[in-house]
Amino acid sequence: MRLGVPSLSALQAFEASARHQNFAAAAQELALTHGAVCKRVGELEKHLGVALFERVRQRLVLTPAGAEYAKRIRVHLDQIRRDTLDVVQQGRESELDIAVGVTFAAQWLIPRLDDFYATTRDVRLHILGRDQPVFFDDSAFDAAIYFSTRLWPGMPGTALVTDDSLLLVAAPRLLAGRTSLTLDEVAGQSWICPRDLPRVWDDWFASQGATHASEIRPQRGAQRYDMFIMAINAAVAGLGVALLPRVLIERELASGALVQAHAHTLANPQTIYFSYPAQRRDWAPLRQFDAWLRRAVDGYLGERVSERT
Repeated sequence: MRLGVPSLSALQAFEASARHQNFAAAAQELALTHGAVCKRVGELEKHLGVALFERVRQRLVLTPAGAEYAKRIRVHLDQIRRDTLDVVQQGRESELDIAVGVTFAAQWLIPRLDDFYATTRDVRLHILGRDQPVFFDDSAFDAAIYFSTRLWPGMPGTALVTDDSLLLVAAPRLLAGRTSLTLDEVAGQSWICPRDLPRVWDDWFASQGATHASEIRPQRGAQRYDMFIMAINAAVAGLGVALLPRVLIERELASGALVQAHAHTLANPQTIYFSYPAQRRDWAPLRQFDAWLRRAVDGYLGERVSERT
């Protein structure tokens, strides 16, 4: 190894061993012998002058220095892999791995992808459902689209939709021919509660001047759902009333599967963000997707303006 530059084979052996926390599994992945992997990791530790692993009750465990080094090396090895694929695939189809909130992907993004593929023929998307923060320092995602009150730490990005509303909606049969429900009638229904909006019912009642809003409780109980898509399906099934982001239920409103059950709306406290690693900023396939996504959002926002006028 040259001074300051470990060999690629040693780094690959270390990264695989760190990921599996097992030399034998790393050897199988790399098509090497157990001894070869041990030797390369040992040479790397000697070169660095730092212990990367330690044995704890016959288990291979990363040292703190080893864990931090593995996280950084994984990023660089992945970048080498991607850069190599870019060279090999010049003139061929490129691939983008996009981490997207499950409900936003199913309800908003995927129904619009036919337009993306019609206008961008040399980029193929892989949509991966993620509802929790995705950090690019130890993942292989090229970009992420997500709801949040702020940009996730360490992830540069931009806001896509900042003025979404929360609508009180229900299946038409719950209104029994009425055009809307009174506050008392809303309280008389079962409330559908998405995980990501834990205080939404208190905030909705309080925003209308209801006294002791936090003490108002559904007479038929509350239902809690881990994902918005579950809450949407529960509302469509007539299981109760729900306060849901408009951006996620436009198809149900258009088809009549859901109707707005009360005129009062609440500003969505969450913004939709689009983020990607800073080092990928100038990558042509990512720029193409970014440009298309902004056009799709502009079209969606334009449709909303048309509906209000």
